Amino acid sequence: MTDTRMRFFGNLHPAVSMAYFVLVLGLTLACMHPVTVVLSFLGASWFSIRLRGWRAYGHTMRFVGPMFLLIALANPLFNHRGVTMLFTINHLWYTLEAVCYGLVSGCSLCTVIMWFTCYQEVMTSDKFLYLFGKPFPGTSLLITMTLRFIPQLQQNRREIRQSQAMLQEKGTRLLQRLGSALRNLSVLLTMSMEAAVETADSMKARGYGAKRRTTFHLFRFDGRDARTLGLILAVAGVCITARAFGHGYMEFYPAMTPVVLGSSSYTMFFFYAVLMFLPGILETKEAIRWRSYGLNT
Repeated sequence: MTDTRMRFFGNLHPAVSMAYFVLVLGLTLACMHPVTVVLSFLGASWFSIRLRGWRAYGHTMRFVGPMFLLIALANPLFNHRGVTMLFTINHLWYTLEAVCYGLVSGCSLCTVIMWFTCYQEVMTSDKFLYLFGKPFPGTSLLITMTLRFIPQLQQNRREIRQSQAMLQEKGTRLLQRLGSALRNLSVLLTMSMEAAVETADSMKARGYGAKRRTTFHLFRFDGRDARTLGLILAVAGVCITARAFGHGYMEFYPAMTPVVLGSSSYTMFFFYAVLMFLPGILETKEAIRWRSYGLNT
């Protein structure tokens, strides 16, 4: 189990954490610019390392890295728009604009995935249900069950494979391996359906979704939450205003626009970097504080 004592964002009010992730993901998708995409990726990477450690970050990069290369290489192969020709193959143009757009779009998608890994560590199921359980009880329960379905499915698959390996010898023939795979799949689907029925019956028995049902939680909006939320909204407001005036976005076709549009772009990049690196800074500060008190584990 992950130690949450040294977490800053993990101990914030769920509304503050959700507001930050919504703003960060929205700006990451809205700002299609090389500088903003790189800043967002670096901020998400730092935050992910502070939350999950280098090993988990490396496992994520094993999936994210090939995806980035696939998108970056596939775009100029299928998209031949642009005016700056690099070379031709079979009378097809391979342009600088297509290459740059592939790199930026690939990095943007990988950045969104990296932010979602941080979201899963911070926004646990109880926090999500606390925020959306009352206004949308059915939808929030369905989303929560869906988010936890994949890791639970992977854990059940490992348990089934270990049990089958102890009970039976691993077959070498194709039909034996196919039969073993089908048997494991059948057991896995049965376990998943039983877990879904048990969860639904348990929530119904506890009165989930009832209009007059009360809930217990330990979340309290205090001064630290107010200060953090105010800082996030102020910095994000500057970035949103700058994006509305055309900064933080770059046209790639038919010709690329300048990377920097005056001194206002530098101002936007500065506040954008502050917003993206804010979780890493706060998490590092919290870890240093715990270490100075001798409370780190």
